[in-house]
Amino acid sequence: MPKKPAWSAVRQALRLPIPIFQGELNLNIASTEIISAALAPILLISGAGLLALSIQNRYGRVIDRIREFNLEMRGGCKNERRRKSIGIQTELLVRRGVFLRNSLFSLFSSVIFAALSSFFILLEAMSGSSMEILATASFALALLFMFVGMLFGIMDVALSYTAIEKEIEIERQ
Repeated sequence: MPKKPAWSAVRQALRLPIPIFQGELNLNIASTEIISAALAPILLISGAGLLALSIQNRYGRVIDRIREFNLEMRGGCKNERRRKSIGIQTELLVRRGVFLRNSLFSLFSSVIFAALSSFFILLEAMSGSSMEILATASFALALLFMFVGMLFGIMDVALSYTAIEKEIEIERQ
């Protein structure tokens, strides 16, 4: 009896009883199993994309605000309290920009690794060779990068509130 090709951890997790390839390709069974196995990475891509859209919007607002402050300072702001407020807020906005940039980088990396995971699942199904380790490692990296991206997003939210507190504190002096 010929040795059956190894199938991915996704198949085992989903408890799929029928291997995709046993000599001849049954397109109905193979197609549904491939789609089922690739569903988790596809959902991860969708979630990361939505988060990236939200973070990109925040990042754009931070960049625009920094530009407005720089324009105001170049315009010759005479009020010393306002200049101090702009300086403090600009520092905080630059830090927020770093957090948001890192969040976007992490989320885009998550999308890349999730796509690679789907690719390895498809490649395993098409070639019959074991891509289980590559598919699993890619998916784990996708999850890790998504988690890191969300952490940077949380750090931005915390810092944005600090900026408001500093502005109110300066205005009350």
